[in-house]
Amino acid sequence: MGFWHRIRGHVTSWAFLVPFLAFALFPFYWAIITSFKADANLYDLRRNPFWFAKTDAVTHQPYHKDIIVPASYPAAPIHWEIKQGDHTTRSDSEANPKPIARIGDQVVYSPVDGTLSQIEVPEGSTARPVDVIGTIEVENPTVTHYKFLASTPFYRWMQVSLLTGLAVVILTVLIAVPAAYALARLKFHGNRVIGIAIFLTYLIPPTILFIPFSQFVGALHVDNTIWSLILSYPTFTIPFCTWLLMGFFRSVPKEIEERALLDGATRMQMLRLVVIPVVLPGILTAAIFAFTLSFQEYVYGLTFISSTANRTLPVGISVEMVRGDVYFWGPLMASAVLGSLPVVIVYGLSLDYFISGMTTGAVK
Repeated sequence: MGFWHRIRGHVTSWAFLVPFLAFALFPFYWAIITSFKADANLYDLRRNPFWFAKTDAVTHQPYHKDIIVPASYPAAPIHWEIKQGDHTTRSDSEANPKPIARIGDQVVYSPVDGTLSQIEVPEGSTARPVDVIGTIEVENPTVTHYKFLASTPFYRWMQVSLLTGLAVVILTVLIAVPAAYALARLKFHGNRVIGIAIFLTYLIPPTILFIPFSQFVGALHVDNTIWSLILSYPTFTIPFCTWLLMGFFRSVPKEIEERALLDGATRMQMLRLVVIPVVLPGILTAAIFAFTLSFQEYVYGLTFISSTANRTLPVGISVEMVRGDVYFWGPLMASAVLGSLPVVIVYGLSLDYFISGMTTGAVK
């Protein structure tokens, strides 16, 4: 068998996987590089979607500063030394810009009032144009956006989301496990209909339920606290997790349970010592689902929480880092990167169990 015949199957598989992976991972790549870019680089199309600045054609080094042409001719010449290959920009208000010189592969423009700037381009590696009002240092990469998050309640929002997610996971598992086991093992009239009805409740859009839930939260006097979320989120995590776990419990051979009963174990002992260890991958799958869904939920967090300190991470980011039609993309991307870490860590630590649970649940 030739070499091509041995690798043909792998080449075919990767030919489909590589474009899919590139499409799926590109948003994460974009968020990461944007979070480390200086503000001066965010809207520069020449630098996107690459990590570092565009290199100069002469020096082959990344551009390190922006040179800005003034909006009007200055009263006295202001000399700035510009190294050959520096990145030059102009005012957006200039209607018909005319280039007056080149530095490296970049163009220097005249002021808006049309007065030509005198520029000397010596034979050396530097030029001294007149009428440049300033420079913007481009530190690339930079951690400025991550430092900015420390001045906001970002880490408080992260704490609220983590506490809410963990509490929802505990409530979901404590209720969904016995409910799923009872529906999967106990035979009574209508148990199959009840199982289907429980799953159908998960399909109800949360936007329909938040109005009656707001009245429920107000009656319990837990509005504007994380308890309003802890009591609300299980209403859509428990139905799905119960329906999911029913398949895992049905996959456990009945002979194992019958042998435990013959040895004198009670139903609860059998569930705790025999059945749960067998279906542990399924329980972890349900727990991951409950944590992810509650961690990223937005509608209830926006409706029930009004104080800045008690907001969840998705609500806090969208409310505090967007001002009207102004988006602070650097901090937004930095918060998106840090906000995704808990979910990534949870999936990474339990990846084998998660894949095993999803596969078993699909087959059984």
